[in-house]
Amino acid sequence: MKMMLDTNIFIIDRFFQRDERFSDNKRFIKQCSGEAAYFSIFSLFELTGIASFNLSEKELIKWFFDFENVYSNIHILNPKLQGSAKEWFNLFSFNIFENIQKKATMGDAFILMEAINHDMDAIITWNKKDFENRFDKEVLTPINFLYNQNSKHQNRK
Repeated sequence: MKMMLDTNIFIIDRFFQRDERFSDNKRFIKQCSGEAAYFSIFSLFELTGIASFNLSEKELIKWFFDFENVYSNIHILNPKLQGSAKEWFNLFSFNIFENIQKKATMGDAFILMEAINHDMDAIITWNKKDFENRFDKEVLTPINFLYNQNSKHQNRK
């Protein structure tokens, strides 16, 4: 399953160890090693912007430039580039605005755009309402995903 991960998964992992979802969130991140789990470069910019208020400059640089080593089972997804820079930017702007028209924040619009452009099977988020009725495929919480994986494993026995 190709899945796009929302920023909130990494915010909980790094900054909210006392959150009631922390242990499930951590299990989900570990479980991603057997899956095609992706995080958009645009979301990485959003994440490091949020983290900049809590991390030292050195930690922030490591998180941004070494994200795939910090989270070795998560792949950074770059935008699909086609045509000239002007053509790409025009299409990019159109796609972002199209998602904003669906009542999405800019950060969520980036995730939607990349999930659609890269033909993701699911978006994994703690805020399903941000993507439901905006994304034609599955929108799951990490707990939903873990439950589905466990059910598949049980059915194989």
